[in-house]
Amino acid sequence: MMPVLLIGFSLFLVLIVSSCKMLQYQRQRLVLKRRLDLVSGVNSTANMASSSLFIWQQKTGPLMEYGLQMQSRIDSLFDRQTKRWLLIILAVVALGIWFFMPFFSPLVRIMIIAIAILVVLGGSYWLMRTRQHREFDAAFTQVLGQMSRAVSAGISVPQAIAQIADYQKGMLGREFSLIRDKLEIGIGLKQALNQASIRLPYVSFHFFSVALILNEENGGQLREVLHSLSRTVHDNAAIKMKIRSLTAEPRMTAAILASLPILLIGVMYFKNPSAFITLTQSPRGHLVLGYVVTSMALGMAIIHLLTKVRA
Repeated sequence: MMPVLLIGFSLFLVLIVSSCKMLQYQRQRLVLKRRLDLVSGVNSTANMASSSLFIWQQKTGPLMEYGLQMQSRIDSLFDRQTKRWLLIILAVVALGIWFFMPFFSPLVRIMIIAIAILVVLGGSYWLMRTRQHREFDAAFTQVLGQMSRAVSAGISVPQAIAQIADYQKGMLGREFSLIRDKLEIGIGLKQALNQASIRLPYVSFHFFSVALILNEENGGQLREVLHSLSRTVHDNAAIKMKIRSLTAEPRMTAAILASLPILLIGVMYFKNPSAFITLTQSPRGHLVLGYVVTSMALGMAIIHLLTKVRA
């Protein structure tokens, strides 16, 4: 038992140290990338074409570009403190499974730890994305109203963005502050809005970006466009709330049915330990557990797709 404890503790230390170093390294890369993006935005096209960064991006192709976009999206959802708490939670989950499930073999425990880590990562990503989406839906109509009133008063689009950055709180305030900073150092409005659309991949924000870009390139009645967009966003929010109320019963039924196997296995552990040992330590029991987990995940995924409200 003592060597197993030492191995588990060593793995825990290695996980914590490597995760902290990886976060520090990723943070340094992100800061360097942002500085390079700002510098490349104000340089000429010829200078950027001759730079090593541009050549490296051309060689890596769209896969690396998608990775950078995904990293930017994750950084918009998780700040540094949230990432640290997530690492601590993952370490606690891994140690809890390893030491509090001795009835499983080491290989099965490693598989359970891997599955638990994937579930925690996916759940945290879904939770933060849902939280950001709710905050966006609650505040974006107000942002459209501020932009529409500023444009009606004769204020330019960059000045209106600066006003929103000064007065708007929360996530949208930070995003518009970043757009304002990029505009102040000479980056174009189109590039700044395209980068913001990666961090905020919502249809209404995409329409908002397209309206500002078209107004900058071709002119037009921006006030009327923003007013129509605000009304459309408000109507879509009402429709989404109605859909969620109509699909509340099947979603609640799915959650209850998904929790029943876990409850039954817990009852089996206390009421019939021999059957629980057979279920957790025999190959046939492992097949039954694998079937239960797979069927539950597949059923929940199907119900989620059927009741999902598109952003």
